[in-house]
Amino acid sequence: MARLAMGLLVLLLPSLGAFTVLPLAAIFLLDKGSRLLSASLALLLIMRPALAVTDTNLPLYVIAISFVAATFAPLAFRRFDSLAGSIVYLLITIGLGYPAARLISGAALSPERILFLVILGGLSGAFLHHASRERDFTVPFGTAMVMWLFSFDYPLPELQRILIICIFALLIGIGAYYAKAADSDAVLSETLVCLLVILFAGVTWFLLLLAFYLLGGAFTRYGYSQKLKMGIAQSHGGVRGYKNVYSNSLAALAMAICYGVYGSDIFLYAFVASVATANGDTLASEIGETSRSRPRMITTFRETEPGVDGGVTPLGEAASFAGALLIGLLATGMGMAGYSAVLVGAVGGFLGTNFDNLLGATLQSRGILSNNGVNLAATAFGAALGAAMWYILQII
Repeated sequence: MARLAMGLLVLLLPSLGAFTVLPLAAIFLLDKGSRLLSASLALLLIMRPALAVTDTNLPLYVIAISFVAATFAPLAFRRFDSLAGSIVYLLITIGLGYPAARLISGAALSPERILFLVILGGLSGAFLHHASRERDFTVPFGTAMVMWLFSFDYPLPELQRILIICIFALLIGIGAYYAKAADSDAVLSETLVCLLVILFAGVTWFLLLLAFYLLGGAFTRYGYSQKLKMGIAQSHGGVRGYKNVYSNSLAALAMAICYGVYGSDIFLYAFVASVATANGDTLASEIGETSRSRPRMITTFRETEPGVDGGVTPLGEAASFAGALLIGLLATGMGMAGYSAVLVGAVGGFLGTNFDNLLGATLQSRGILSNNGVNLAATAFGAALGAAMWYILQII
């Protein structure tokens, strides 16, 4: 009941504003079980006037959506499993968060922007609710920060198209879930990435990223029984989690957003090289591990055991180059860029993959970086190579 009472306080936000902390303080004193949540929501309200002193605006409608995402929406998980509960969570956040934000913002905010932010809040809230142990803090703060990050002014498509994109992204994620290629957290992560890439850069950009997802899922199962016997197969039957999604997609996502904001082709080439790195690395690992020849360390060229971080084989290197080249060919074939994208994808992706191997042999083997950290660093390195190659191509 205390959580529902906190949710209903969203109706007081237009009139009380930051003073809504007073009823939150009363709930804090009366109900021990919801103290972290009430304190988190109160802190968001206090941050708003504090930030205003520095001419920084934390919109009240963002806080209102966070109230909904942290109080009403979690009820979805009481009756549904992780995936169904996440979808219901998203629907509750949209259904209640949209009118709440509309009430607070009035005519100052377009319906399209409100819907976009509410969808972001619902997706990030459902993910954090399921993935975090301290959800009473991470959900209100996490949803608020994600929405605040994208509350700046930029063009959005019409309302119906945003809904179609969201449904399209969700259906792809659900398909991956039932194909046992992704778990429920990865579904939410892929949906969020898909939505942002399409809105900021376009459908073809996401299709290129989707090609990597599909190839990665397919080749994870390549020679799986052999890799399982060797003890080097992907855990959980090859089902990907959210860490895998973000570590391989964050650099590309950042490039897509930058392209939407700044419009420079340098971000396009960086995007292609980043995706090519992720694809090349995945194919190198999944195919290279089945090689009959023993791998050699990329740092010393000495023979090592299969599956050891930093070990490479001729088959894995060939798979890496083929995977990177394929992304470049797809980028050109879909009309994203000219034939130079083939070169950028092949070279940037291949070098990025071997940078991944180098990090694996050094930082990962010493426990400084995890596998996901190495993937993130390598895809960012691939993006930097793509940007550098674009600059060189402009000169020559």
